[in-house]
Amino acid sequence: MWMFDNSKIFKDLSKEEKNQLEIFCQEKSLKEWEVLFREGDEANAMYILEEGEIDVYQNREWKKTILWKIKAEDILWEMAIFWEQWKRMACAKATKDSVLIVILSFSIKEITSKHPELLEKIKEIIEIRNIQNKNK
Repeated sequence: MWMFDNSKIFKDLSKEEKNQLEIFCQEKSLKEWEVLFREGDEANAMYILEEGEIDVYQNREWKKTILWKIKAEDILWEMAIFWEQWKRMACAKATKDSVLIVILSFSIKEITSKHPELLEKIKEIIEIRNIQNKNK
């Protein structure tokens, strides 16, 4: 359960649920200014930013427009994995050295079949985070 020992996002999950979820997760490190994904890339994962900072932006007419600044304990691009055939609508680049937890789309499908109750809890957490972020 090392990935979720200090995670505030999944604090309401039981130890057993965290252990189940961890089986489907990977850790990824990004150096400052390293690109996580580019606009048009296949949307095949959701990310939980454990530490660091990431800018989500679009390039239009030679101008970079920052859409969001993702900070630690935020979920990044989570909705992309719940719909097939999605493409990234923006770019994401680390502005500080960052550590992310990655859940790939095929893992979500496996969680759906093996642990549907866990998937429902993850969806609830995402929905609550989205509401909190809209109210900031």
